[in-house]
Amino acid sequence: MARRARVIVVGCSAFGAAVARSLSASGSDVIVVDMREDAFDRLGDDFDGETVTGDGSSASVLRECGAERATHLVVATGRDTVNLLVAELASEVLGVRQVLPVVDDDSLVEILEQRGIDPICPHRICEEEFFQITGLPRAEGER
Repeated sequence: MARRARVIVVGCSAFGAAVARSLSASGSDVIVVDMREDAFDRLGDDFDGETVTGDGSSASVLRECGAERATHLVVATGRDTVNLLVAELASEVLGVRQVLPVVDDDSLVEILEQRGIDPICPHRICEEEFFQITGLPRAEGER
């Protein structure tokens, strides 16, 4: 029997909440961490996971959430630098197997990729989608 996913989502942004709701509805164990309690309103009444009000960039808060046992950790705060810090902490210190930070800054994306962390880069995803939808040519040497 496959092990049930245990996912921690740091940052109850629109993206973080959407991921948390969907994973919870599909049967994963989900814990959402945010510094603002009202951010959890985005999760809706059907959310079946846990919420923790606290600083997701704190190793002690992540440990309280069971980060060492997490299969995935999604970092979706509104700040790239915070997402980078939490991603490195979760990956390198707490040993979370798959860490997925949302990052827009290309230089931070490169840092994460060099460390073996798979960043989610919204503008790159949108760019890929644009060229797929339109069928327009992309400049030689571009992604």
